[in-house]
Amino acid sequence: MPESEPSPMPGARVANAAMPLVIAGGDIFDRSGRRRADVVVRDGRIETIETPSEPDAAARVIDATGCVVTSGFVDLFARLGEPGNEEAETIATGSAAAALGGFTAVVAQPDTDPPLDRLGELAELRRNAAAARCHIVPAATISAERAGTRLSPMAELADAGVAWFTDVGPLGDAGLLRRALQYVGPLGGTVSVRPSTSNLGGDAAMAEGAVSARMGVAGEPSASEELAAATAIGVARLTRGRLHLDRISAARTVKLVRAAKADGLNITASVTAEHLFFIDADADTYDPLMRAEPPYRTAADREALVAGVVDRTIDAVVSGHCPVPPQAKDLPFDEAPPGIAALETCAALVLGHPDISLDAALDALAWRPAELARATHLGGAAVAPDSPANLVVLDLDRPWTLRERGSASMARNTPHRDRPMSAIVRATVLEGREIVVDGELCPAAENGIRP
Repeated sequence: MPESEPSPMPGARVANAAMPLVIAGGDIFDRSGRRRADVVVRDGRIETIETPSEPDAAARVIDATGCVVTSGFVDLFARLGEPGNEEAETIATGSAAAALGGFTAVVAQPDTDPPLDRLGELAELRRNAAAARCHIVPAATISAERAGTRLSPMAELADAGVAWFTDVGPLGDAGLLRRALQYVGPLGGTVSVRPSTSNLGGDAAMAEGAVSARMGVAGEPSASEELAAATAIGVARLTRGRLHLDRISAARTVKLVRAAKADGLNITASVTAEHLFFIDADADTYDPLMRAEPPYRTAADREALVAGVVDRTIDAVVSGHCPVPPQAKDLPFDEAPPGIAALETCAALVLGHPDISLDAALDALAWRPAELARATHLGGAAVAPDSPANLVVLDLDRPWTLRERGSASMARNTPHRDRPMSAIVRATVLEGREIVVDGELCPAAENGIRP
């Protein structure tokens, strides 16, 4: 996708050519390694990487002492509510939440109302996203009207800059998946599906097992995901297309992805941060906030997912941000809609995970998803001279809770409100503009920028 020109936005502090921004005293961490240096930003790009020194008196300074400076995170899955679900989230509130979570780019899911399956809807999304506090990367549907019967106009959408195609949920028609992979492959795009089999309980509230039986709640067996993943991988093997398995949850799926990669197939996969922490037993209180998509599975599944992130079998950790209105969760567990509002907590959970190294966490949050989304100019790039200044400053040892800090998202469907977290985003810089400073959003009225 073409690199966009910097533009003023709400909640940003803007530097002019005479006033550089200096991120001082931090440890830069990218794929080239870790080193202590100051990052000097001017006109939206990194101008120089310098030995730490006293910043120019004319510069604006972000004090990154004791912190990690890295490229902005890229989220491959976020529902932003707009259009059709504005009572739960808007692009303005969702992008503010993303910035607080360290994301400089999010892939907006196309299961809106109407779905994003035509150029008109794409143009509307871009208009609505013009003042967002992070870059909004549009995804389009695989099928027209998201009906699962015929392909959307993929070539037109790809020509307009779309590189990610998904119907968001399962795609039950293997023939349609084959046509999509064949069609979008030469266009350089990726087809993303969440593997699940509807006739094996694909919409159940729990994973099938001892916990679901004890709770008396219908469950989805892991075979539902495994069989759908195996089918999708088989179709990708036939077409040699780019297939992404979205938000996997089962140990056997991890094994399938690992084997497919060993065979040289162009297969990638993602997992939500919650699936690296929670298991089915965590939902036995019938708390609607613990109903997830896909459902949480066993401790062995969780262990396999963590191992998949560590060894890079799983390419990306996503927020899976799914905002719902407050009243929607005021229902019994098996009737409440699944999903978590997760943009503000996703990275903190992964960075604080005891079994995931910082290198693996940044690979899964920034470097690899940016490549998959073809968005390295929006996040995930090397911290080097002339790179776009989409950056995040991380304090890996600053305890906080979401309740204490407050939330920018309209949605409140999160089980993490009181969870102590040890890693916080100190600053988020978008094309050289300060969006988050000292862990808080910059005031929208600052420097006369319209709210």
